[in-house]
Amino acid sequence: MSTGVRELKVWQEAVALAGDVVRAIRQGMRRETKSVSDTVMATAVSITTHIAEGYARSSPADQRDSYLAAKRALARLESELAVAKHADLLPAGAFADLTSRSSQVGKLLTGYLVYLDRQMADGPAATLGSARALS
Repeated sequence: MSTGVRELKVWQEAVALAGDVVRAIRQGMRRETKSVSDTVMATAVSITTHIAEGYARSSPADQRDSYLAAKRALARLESELAVAKHADLLPAGAFADLTSRSSQVGKLLTGYLVYLDRQMADGPAATLGSARALS
């Protein structure tokens, strides 16, 4: 039985991704690139908050909206990381590691979305367990 959002694999992976992004970006942070660095770090953190919000929502449709927001934030993060790499704010090795981890988070989010879509398609009686059953 799940005891909270910390039990969700997707949340755990998103937290690890955000931590890795913050560490990697801070290493190359310079005063003239602070706004870019801050944006990348905030986007990484927003993925975890969207997942947590989705977990806390009661209906599958609301959960789905939050997980979709997390997926959009993940796509935004991947774009920001590519720009950071291109601007030499992020070493190629760190970029490869972060994109690999972001792919894993994306796969987990897709799994949650597929599960929720099935629950909503099966009707109200099947949605009682919602995405919490996945943890």
